[in-house]
Amino acid sequence: MSDKPLNFNPDDLGAFDKASDPADELAAFDNATGTTHVPAGVYLCQLEAGELATTRTGKQGYRLRFVIVEPSEHAGFAPWRWYTFADAASANRAKAALAPLGISTSADLRRIPFPESGRTILCRVVVGVQQRPDGTPGNDVVRFSIERDERDGNSTSTAARFALPSEREEGGNA
Repeated sequence: MSDKPLNFNPDDLGAFDKASDPADELAAFDNATGTTHVPAGVYLCQLEAGELATTRTGKQGYRLRFVIVEPSEHAGFAPWRWYTFADAASANRAKAALAPLGISTSADLRRIPFPESGRTILCRVVVGVQQRPDGTPGNDVVRFSIERDERDGNSTSTAARFALPSEREEGGNA
């Protein structure tokens, strides 16, 4: 037998003692409202993940998962945005939308994980509400703009190519 240490840190075993109490989880269930979507609007979100995936219809696409940060009453909800590449027009729209995130090639689409460790991307996201095939309401990301792109705590200014209009511009009152 080898004198090498085991392939795990024995200090990690303390995590078992810190496991959540099942009663607390049941209380969370009792307190839940059953709400599975947020109202349409503009939210501050963290871009949590981007990945290649297959749609329900079997087409290859790229999906972005945002998690709402503000307003706090909707924090934690996770709207998604899908991009497909089935034809030239949809591939062009996907490439234009993903370019500000640094995704411009098929190799970038395959990058795992996205965003990279140490990178935090905050976005202003327009979220819409649509009826799902089963008749229940659900959220879709209509568009997004990057507010902050931080790598290991260093903030990077990003051009607002797909910037959302300010509230003053939205209503036409300049």
